[in-house]
Amino acid sequence: MKVAVIGVGAIGGWLAGRLALAGHEVSVIARKNTAEALRGGLRLIQGGREELASVRVLAEADGEKCDLLLLATKATGLAEAAEQARPLIGADNLILPLQNGVPWWLPGGEPLRSVDPDGRIAAALPLGQVLGGVVHAACRRSAPAIVEVVHADRLILGEIGGGVSPRVEALARTFADADVPAEASGDVRRAIWYKLWGNMTINPISATTGLTADRILRDPEHRAEIVAAMEEARLVGAAIGCPIEESAAERLAVTARLGAFKTSMLQDVEAGRPIELEALVGAVVEIARRVDVATPVIDALFTRTQAFAAARALLY
Repeated sequence: MKVAVIGVGAIGGWLAGRLALAGHEVSVIARKNTAEALRGGLRLIQGGREELASVRVLAEADGEKCDLLLLATKATGLAEAAEQARPLIGADNLILPLQNGVPWWLPGGEPLRSVDPDGRIAAALPLGQVLGGVVHAACRRSAPAIVEVVHADRLILGEIGGGVSPRVEALARTFADADVPAEASGDVRRAIWYKLWGNMTINPISATTGLTADRILRDPEHRAEIVAAMEEARLVGAAIGCPIEESAAERLAVTARLGAFKTSMLQDVEAGRPIELEALVGAVVEIARRVDVATPVIDALFTRTQAFAAARALLY
């Protein structure tokens, strides 16, 4: 398989490395220091084992079409990546965006303006070739060409319209054969919403307070706000066909077991990068308006975090 990867961070680097080690022809689009480092190979460290994957490094997308286009940028960088990827997109290759939060296509109908305000993503990526994906893994990029896999749970893949197709099943097998735990889902929308339900609150709270997850969950006021927001998001999910049967307490118990970690949004604040506020919270607000579900707690959380980010030039 010919694979092109834009976004060689922790997750993109992990998947690119595993596919390359499995014998696939992997090209990564990278710039400056990252590109230079990757020319010596991509090092994967997992379970005390270190492997060196050989990847082709490009400064920009060329005209050679690929079988799989993997877009593993931050949500804030997806529009640029989608436009950059146009030379790689043929009539039938698969496109797999892997971002935090809600994708532009999830509710159906008009693309989400919160996620794709200018329609750049929808214009660049043919929707019939796009697959849904959810990553449950903890990876970190400790250097431009080094990815450490702390925990790899699973990669969920699915058709955005639902159902399990031969192309999704084949891609899941490809990842599994490359030592990436992967599964084909008949309802990837629900899997996306479930992951969002667990991290849409703790991310913005951590970003505005600077607290790690364990301290947030131990604080009665923060915990009460999280639970109230999760109940609102549950109603929104039910209205768009993404019901959640688990209780908020059960989901938070899973988060608590992860200990004193910094959320991705807090890490972005500390690094001075734009935060993924629209994909994680703004999209929920927009969908709630479409389906006429009141979300006062989520609205307040969004407004507060938006003001915080605007004052620090961290909005995109």
